[in-house]
Amino acid sequence: MSPSTIPYKISAACGGEPRTATRCNPASAMCLADDWAEDGCSDIRIEDQHGVPHSPDSFRANLPLRKRVERLRLGIWIP
Repeated sequence: MSPSTIPYKISAACGGEPRTATRCNPASAMCLADDWAEDGCSDIRIEDQHGVPHSPDSFRANLPLRKRVERLRLGIWIP
């Protein structure tokens, strides 16, 4: 990871123990959060590049690809 890359921080509680990880790619952060949810973890949070924590659903709704697909669905194309 280059020093200029601001990672996404993922945190959760799993079995009473805290878990934390970082990812550079937002889609990778979302996949890890989904994996942890499948493992039974709770209170999963993903911090964006600005340090603002989001729930997995909120973070997923704001992924760039998700926004692009939604604009296509609505007939609005902005590259």
